[in-house]
Amino acid sequence: MIIKEGRLFRERHGINENENYVAKLISYDYLDEMVALIQRVYDALPIKEVLMVDSYEDMKLDMDNGAKVMGIFGEKNQMIAYRYVSFPGMEKRNLGYDVGIDESELESMCQLETTVVDPPYRGNNLQSMTLGLMIPIVRAEGYKHLACTISPYNYYSVNNIMKHNLKIKVLKKKYGTLPDNSDGMWRYILHTDITEKIKKPDDNKITVAMPEIEKQLDLLKNGYIGYSLNHKDQSLNYVKVHF
Repeated sequence: MIIKEGRLFRERHGINENENYVAKLISYDYLDEMVALIQRVYDALPIKEVLMVDSYEDMKLDMDNGAKVMGIFGEKNQMIAYRYVSFPGMEKRNLGYDVGIDESELESMCQLETTVVDPPYRGNNLQSMTLGLMIPIVRAEGYKHLACTISPYNYYSVNNIMKHNLKIKVLKKKYGTLPDNSDGMWRYILHTDITEKIKKPDDNKITVAMPEIEKQLDLLKNGYIGYSLNHKDQSLNYVKVHF
């Protein structure tokens, strides 16, 4: 099912070349390509902990349970990006437990999983575009909450997600092997209710550099949320909001 068509650029030998693309919802048939793409992106990362590599088995199980994947394909029908969302229901991995959603609303959570872009196609705003295309699809199916985890060392992903009004509600270690995740990796948990108007922040804001973990933990503990980004120095504005 094609959702959008257009033009984008690809970097080739230091030169940007234009080509056509299509965005479409895809099925199991593309799982091998997804696994190959995420592994290629992971291998090229200088800081590996910013990306969790999803396995074929994990993604197939999610798709069995209704997960949706939007793929972006170039003019040779090669996969150049994808966005993968899941619907965890009452499972323990539902981020609604982390951000304090009422138990009666956990079934309405849409979880933003991995978004991957092939390096030669970066700069086309594909992360943000695919989320913008996916939101009306999941809203039409009755989902109310959007949430995701992002490394505090991944400015570009935080920026792309916050463009769509998701706010930092929690900062904690995730994906560890111990019960308390103390051996895990630091992750922001961002969340928004797509059925509500944006909350009005207080006038006072506190600006924090993204790597300042302890300061952010203290702010979140005292009722602040990560509300917006300062692009010049890649810092975050923390505010209190009126609920």
